[in-house]
Amino acid sequence: MLPFTPPIVKRLLGWRKTDFKSDLEEKWSEKAVKSLVKKLKKNGTVDELERAITTADPNTRCITIARSLDGRLQVSQKKGLPHVIYCRLWRYPDLSSHHELKPVENCEYAFHLRREEVCVNPYHYNR
Repeated sequence: MLPFTPPIVKRLLGWRKTDFKSDLEEKWSEKAVKSLVKKLKKNGTVDELERAITTADPNTRCITIARSLDGRLQVSQKKGLPHVIYCRLWRYPDLSSHHELKPVENCEYAFHLRREEVCVNPYHYNR
C-alpha cells in the first residue's frame, strides 16, 4: 500500500471486487481511490460513497466529480471514463465498456446526461 494511506481509503480499498493481475494494477487502483477521495472531501460526499458501497444500495445519493473537457479521468498516465473506472473497481470487475452500463432512474448526474458533474456511484449504474 502507498505511504500515508488515510483510513477511509483503506476501508474503500477493502471493498474492491477486482482480482489484480499485477502489482501495477493494484497500485493504480489505490491511486484511483486516493484521487477520488481527495475530490470527494471537497464536496463532503466521501461518507455517501462509503455508504453506497457497503450497503450496495442504488437509492443512495449521487456522488459527483467535475466532468473534464473530454469526459475522461486520468489516473497515473491511464485515462478512462470515471463511472466505468469506479464501477469496475467496486461492482463489475469484468466490465469492458461504458456501453454495458445503464444508469438507474434516480441518478441525476448520469454520465450520458453530459452535465458539468458526473456521478461515480457504482450502484447508480446497472448492466
